[in-house]
Amino acid sequence: MEPERSVDAGDFTCLLQCWRQGDARAQEQLFNLIYHELKGIALRRLSKPGALALDSTELVNESLLRLLEHVPDATSREHFFKIAATAIRCTLIDLSRRQYAEKRGSGAIAVTLSLADHVSTSSTPWLDVEMAFVELEQQDPRKCRIAELALLVGLNQQEIASTLAISLSTVERELRFAKAWLREWLSR
Repeated sequence: MEPERSVDAGDFTCLLQCWRQGDARAQEQLFNLIYHELKGIALRRLSKPGALALDSTELVNESLLRLLEHVPDATSREHFFKIAATAIRCTLIDLSRRQYAEKRGSGAIAVTLSLADHVSTSSTPWLDVEMAFVELEQQDPRKCRIAELALLVGLNQQEIASTLAISLSTVERELRFAKAWLREWLSR
């Protein structure tokens, strides 16, 4: 089994550029780098008590199909993972809708926003959480990105600051706001 490795920013950017130029080998190498990193993220996020009732492989595979269907319009590793957060979010919506349709409403995917302190959302259907993200996106896109990267992708605050090219204190402040906002919205 190949050891997991973090996607090096230089390797990633180089492979992304080569893929854009039509290099199929670069696409395969990029896929392998991304797959291991996203799989690790999914395993960390889905292993928490009360988290999504999904298989991490299914979530990663579905998300990668979205991401790699066309060459992502990403210029760097950081930009790519912003796009990845959106793909994961869309995948969760589709999987939730599929499960909801299969069960005819008797158990949409439940989600826990572990970073949203004191919010018990283990019985909150993902579609409700998605509606909260949509409203937060309309009010403040950057706070929504921060929440997505923390809650869906599983990045820590320093990684979010680096990814969004903002200060750590801004991430801390805006993540606190986003958690409080999501907690309030989901308690309605």
